[in-house]
Amino acid sequence: MKLKSLIILLAAILIPGMASAQTFYKLGYCNGKVASESGLEVDGAAAVEAAVKLSASDLQRFSGDAFAGVNAGLANKLNVLRLTAWVRESLDGKNLADTVIDLHSKQRPRTGWNVMQFKSPVAIESGKDYYVGYTVEQTKKAAVVSFVDGTSANGSFVKLPGADWTSRTDLGVLSIEALISGDNLPKHDLQLTDASFDTDYYLTDSTISLSYQVRNEGIERVNYYTLKVWPKEDPGNVFTKKINQTLNYGIERSNLQAMQFKNLEVGKTYTFMASIEKPDDFDDETPADNEREVCTLPVINKVFPRTAILEEFTTELCSNCPAAAQTLHDMIEGMDADRQSRLAIVCHHSGFHTDSFTLPCDNDYVWFFNNYNNLGQLYTYAPGFMLDRIKEDGPAYDTPVFNNLPVGTFKEKVTREQDVPALYSVTVTGSHDKENRKIEVTVSGESVLEKLENPRVTVYLVEDNVKPSDRPGQAGASTGYLHNHVTRAYNSTWGAPAEWTGADYTYSCTLEYPEGCDPTNMQVVAFIGNYDSKNPVNCEIANGAKVNLLEISTNGIGCIRDMDAIDAETVRVYDLSGRCLGNDTDSLPAGIYILRDALGNSAKILKSK
Repeated sequence: MKLKSLIILLAAILIPGMASAQTFYKLGYCNGKVASESGLEVDGAAAVEAAVKLSASDLQRFSGDAFAGVNAGLANKLNVLRLTAWVRESLDGKNLADTVIDLHSKQRPRTGWNVMQFKSPVAIESGKDYYVGYTVEQTKKAAVVSFVDGTSANGSFVKLPGADWTSRTDLGVLSIEALISGDNLPKHDLQLTDASFDTDYYLTDSTISLSYQVRNEGIERVNYYTLKVWPKEDPGNVFTKKINQTLNYGIERSNLQAMQFKNLEVGKTYTFMASIEKPDDFDDETPADNEREVCTLPVINKVFPRTAILEEFTTELCSNCPAAAQTLHDMIEGMDADRQSRLAIVCHHSGFHTDSFTLPCDNDYVWFFNNYNNLGQLYTYAPGFMLDRIKEDGPAYDTPVFNNLPVGTFKEKVTREQDVPALYSVTVTGSHDKENRKIEVTVSGESVLEKLENPRVTVYLVEDNVKPSDRPGQAGASTGYLHNHVTRAYNSTWGAPAEWTGADYTYSCTLEYPEGCDPTNMQVVAFIGNYDSKNPVNCEIANGAKVNLLEISTNGIGCIRDMDAIDAETVRVYDLSGRCLGNDTDSLPAGIYILRDALGNSAKILKSK
């Protein structure tokens, strides 16, 4: 054959709409997905049947078309001898058509999708239900049948050896699709398969990002469509954008779109909807699957900078802990002043035995490791870390504890957490009785959105530059090695409840540090977080704060509402994360601030709009 003739032949095969090109429409409940593992294992040599029901209403738009075959999805081909695809009018009825592939046929059973075409199509009769499925014959124990996430009463029928047909919606929906051919196949049919926002609140006048997925269920390629998002309670407040995106038939794409909504009422909760419309300016043929509820979001008007709390498990018997301490030092050195001020570190001398610095709370905190063997014994280690006590994604068990990391990776992890806006503020004030080694601490703040189920306030007093005691020659430690962030006193192992007045909270306690501590090297670290005695990954810290002990100067916080009474020349204003904002009170947006005068006295400012 000449080259020119070959090119013409290929063009005839590939160009849509030409007689030699055959397009099958795939109809099922799995959205084109097939699982990599099956949730159903069957012992021994056996035949297993699986099917989905396509109702008369599902098939109404295909009147005049025909079943051309089955797209059978297998989670695993291991130990599969033969696969028979079929269509029936009832689960136990005869095969109206079938096709078989086995280990000896040209097309063999495979993991994933098996496109199996009938020799003679079966006409789809109006008003009839049909079952489309397969029979898989296995030589010995196998886990073959693919289920994926989904909910449909017609999407999961299974027949095991010696048993009747059973609905297995508990496992999801089957990866089975009918192959339909004919002249009435949907041409312009998009489906919005998923949609979610990147946050669980809406901050006024801010940008929010919608993550959504679109699937083309029509046989015509789509080049663009319209995305709309709106709150049900304010339907005129609509975000609309034409999205240029190429979607061939059966293709699903994930997208991220930023948007903004104006004039939403602070304190009110809105239910947001999303829809996709007008594929290539045509009306969608099945608009019922074009719209979905995204989520319900409360509206707030502010958030707070986050001071991340990093907790380290370490002991003097740990030979790897000095290297971890160096990692923290190098990480902090690589941060700018703002990030350094918004990172508080507390060391718990536990995890790998104990030492003379170990406090009772340190021993209790090994509960966070949550790694028990079959004898009920807890496995712990040092160095180990917790960052705001958030759940780690890696382990198979639920824990907020993670291992030491390279400096760059550690810094990225910490800064990413610092960049998460906080919904609670934390401010630390108090007084220091140096002679009696006591401090009176007041922790206060507010919540813009009550997310903590059981809020607790925890306060630590930590010390830097502490000489080793038990093992001055600790393996891995350099000459002159000093401990940092050593816990010297604390209010309560699991925190204490605060007093709440509306959205504002206050908590006070007295801490006494041991004799011999150096107040110039000490810090007060406080945070508000959740406590769940039964779940180590439900104790997240909402926000924290730290202050040098020598900067503690007041016994409480007075409240000032008259901004005109403030002498701007003699005071400085701080936000609730402790950052100085100067003395220009007129330029401050609405919120709560801490005012400090030249003598170190503090008061809380409630600035109205």
